[in-house]
Amino acid sequence: MRLLQLDLLIICLIAVHLCKCHAQQQPPFPTIAAISPEQIKDIGESVTLECDITNVGKFTVGWQKTNRERSQQVNTISLGPTLAVAEERFRVDVDKENNTMKYKLTISDIINTDAGLYECQIQVNSTSKVTNTVELQVRHPPILQDNLMSTTVTKAEGEDVKLSCVAEGYPRPSITWKREYNAILPIGGHSFSGNELSLSSLAKEDRGPYYCLADNGVGKADSRTINLEVEFAPVISVPRPKVAQAVEYDIELECIVQAFPSPAISWFKNGQQIHNGGSYSISQTGQPDDVTTSVVKISSVESSHYGDYICKASNKVGHAESRLNLYESVIPVSY
Repeated sequence: MRLLQLDLLIICLIAVHLCKCHAQQQPPFPTIAAISPEQIKDIGESVTLECDITNVGKFTVGWQKTNRERSQQVNTISLGPTLAVAEERFRVDVDKENNTMKYKLTISDIINTDAGLYECQIQVNSTSKVTNTVELQVRHPPILQDNLMSTTVTKAEGEDVKLSCVAEGYPRPSITWKREYNAILPIGGHSFSGNELSLSSLAKEDRGPYYCLADNGVGKADSRTINLEVEFAPVISVPRPKVAQAVEYDIELECIVQAFPSPAISWFKNGQQIHNGGSYSISQTGQPDDVTTSVVKISSVESSHYGDYICKASNKVGHAESRLNLYESVIPVSY
């Protein structure tokens, strides 16, 4: 029994000795002792990012860059003392100080796209690495992202809409919304701050250009125009509902239609549609603010021309009609 216990003790001692020997053969694990704090630079300046590593040994140290907004896009800048990018603006220096290796990445003549997250990494093995990150911010004027914006937005009257503007820049740009001629916004006030301008229960008076302005105090502000189109049914106005004219004299009947999309306009008398030809001449003139003026000219009025006329207008949103009356006068009337 004692011999068995002695054998077990000897085996344990041998195992401990082997473990110590194995541990002594393992190189010290590398660590990132320090890395530069966040850097904020202007376009054209230079910056040096420093990564201090202890026990680097034979491990490979590199710099990688990712974009905060596009984290899947990774660019390798350097591997060890060798650059992986063919740009003279970049330089890598490796200095030794006691047991610390200083890996310095210098970027000269900084441009807007240099902004991002720079990761100092040590590849420990095929599946793991030691990393630390420093962010480089580059001050630059705001740039509105056209690919994320619509220049024209079309909605029906009564619907809701969100007008959006997205801008890049550092510091982060503020977005301000205004209307043409500094008119009052549908939500009240002459301006609104925020990326999204939300409008509820649209009315036809809400249509028109809206200005999105991005500013961050660096350089010149950027601006875009978003045209809001509000579809609405025709609205008809008749300047002269009752018109008098003597026989054998000319007269014009006028109908003013406001609608979007542009309406189809037609004229009727006694249930029959009037067309160009004979005594009738019909013309239509487009005007600003989605207005169309339709005029029926009657040449050399006869007694059969007297009576009621109906102006009808329609589009995909709805329709409207209005009545005019032409009656006989004893003497010619000039309008």
